[in-house]
Amino acid sequence: MSWTGRKQTMRSLFATLIAVTTLLSWTVTPAIAQDKTFNAPLYRDTRLDWCLTWGSNCGRAAADNFCNRHRFERALVFRAEVVGTSQPTRLIGTNQVCNRQAFCTAFAYITCTEPIPRSRIFANPIWKGHRLDVCLQWGANCGKPAADAFCRSKGFSTAQHAESDPEPGYASTRVISSDQVCTGPNCTGFQQIVCR
Repeated sequence: MSWTGRKQTMRSLFATLIAVTTLLSWTVTPAIAQDKTFNAPLYRDTRLDWCLTWGSNCGRAAADNFCNRHRFERALVFRAEVVGTSQPTRLIGTNQVCNRQAFCTAFAYITCTEPIPRSRIFANPIWKGHRLDVCLQWGANCGKPAADAFCRSKGFSTAQHAESDPEPGYASTRVISSDQVCTGPNCTGFQQIVCR
């Protein structure tokens, strides 16, 4: 083969290599970019506790709940860190605080994956002109039952995640099952509902 022929063959191989590299970067990079890592994650300005509820549902359950709250389907990887007496931790499921005890354990990091489509996320959901009340009936069946009813009204089967206001009294709310309006200082609405 002549020198000119070799140069053409090398150019062709180089062009093919560039095309394959470009194609791989298009197919691999977006999947990686969809993951998000939270180092020393916080819940309400306090280190996130390793457990969802006091002494139970630790690790995966708490990490998945945190990722849902941040609009991801699930936790991909996570690791515990015993913080002991150095700082308090807060449980994401109950808002309880582990206050500087030797056994207090936090998340060192959580990597969340699979962003939830915006069509399934309802921030500060409204029901007939008022914020959606956190209870399905007046003062009863609060939390998930009310969120499930809201999701069904939007054409979904159930609520994947629901976060209520940290304190009552932000605004008036309306109960989804009876259309009763709460206007007092104890009215509590949802900050976010994720449907599926």
